[in-house]
Amino acid sequence: MKKWIIISIVIVVIGGATGWFLLGKKDQSQNVAAAVQTTTAQKGKLEVEVTGAGSVTAITDQDVTATNTILIVDSVSVASGDTVDKGDTLVTFKNGDVVTAPFDGDITKVSVKSGSGASQGTILLRMEDEDEITSPITRGDSSVSSDSPSSSLVVDTVSVKEGDVVAAGATLVTFVDGSILKSPVPGTITSFPIASGDSVQSSETVAHITEYRTLQTTISVDELDITKVQVGQAAEITASAFKDETFEGKVTKVATEGTSSNGVSTFDITVQITDPKNLKIGMSTEASISIESKEDALYVPVEAVYSSKGEKYVLVSTTSNDSTQSTKKVLVETGISNDTYVEVTSGLAEGDSVQIPRVQSSGNTAQGGMMMPGGNFREGNGGGTPPAFSGGGAPSGGRQGEN
Repeated sequence: MKKWIIISIVIVVIGGATGWFLLGKKDQSQNVAAAVQTTTAQKGKLEVEVTGAGSVTAITDQDVTATNTILIVDSVSVASGDTVDKGDTLVTFKNGDVVTAPFDGDITKVSVKSGSGASQGTILLRMEDEDEITSPITRGDSSVSSDSPSSSLVVDTVSVKEGDVVAAGATLVTFVDGSILKSPVPGTITSFPIASGDSVQSSETVAHITEYRTLQTTISVDELDITKVQVGQAAEITASAFKDETFEGKVTKVATEGTSSNGVSTFDITVQITDPKNLKIGMSTEASISIESKEDALYVPVEAVYSSKGEKYVLVSTTSNDSTQSTKKVLVETGISNDTYVEVTSGLAEGDSVQIPRVQSSGNTAQGGMMMPGGNFREGNGGGTPPAFSGGGAPSGGRQGEN
């Protein structure tokens, strides 16, 4: 009797262990199976973009100083064809300033006359020297001021006030000596600290002008993307203050020097906003610059493409006659890609079911090399858990559209 009891206990233990083992294997199989995910190759519009964050600034935002004054020509002492000696008077302004000949030569062209206005750097006439080299003579060249260099300009009349919107060339100030200060750019007068009778030094700021109707945003772009960006490319801008609205723009400047921080370099990209609408200076923005776009492209998620020994491939889901599910390795060629999708130019057809990386338990690795965002491929065996993909929608990080 004791012998039969011992045998029964052994049978029960063995049976329980076997059942536990088989049940565990079944659960493990179910867990692995549940972790396998697939998606289908789709056709549609595939866009490659470079994105960055920044803020709204004014394209025109500058100080206007008395250096920008326009002098009125009182008299011109020479004519085209005249021969002059170095130091001869050429042009006299109403404020008493005089421009003299900087060398011996012939006058080939006179561009001003009595009553003309000339700003700093304006070409007054042209002279040819003894070597037959023609040079422009501008206001400021070989000029002699009637006053001492430290003298001030005295304001006679002011034509604008703070808050006024002015056009380029609008008169801002007229000085007692007859010189005139005009607006070099269009915009709103945001600062105007002078009044009639004030004395103004030539380097002193007379006004500040900001153009609120032409705005831009400057974003920072990673060094890996900067080579893709060019002046003239279209951009789409969003602002935190207007979550449901987008603004169109165009790249106007690409920095040639970057800023390095923690071993990573970024470059500034300036995007002019075509129609700022209600955007205000200082608002935070995000801009997406369109690098490349392709209609009717066949694409799959980037994590579905692997690379090994110089070849790219996907795992295509198949079903045998006995309904057994399996996969086969299919070599593919790829085209453009963004952070989310990669174009497949050969090897797949629309609707083909491809496997994407499955979630592995600890100790297991995925075979092959996964395609990384941006079109780069990682060689070798796995190395970390690939990002999961949900077949129910487009993951963030790129844009795609169906035809």
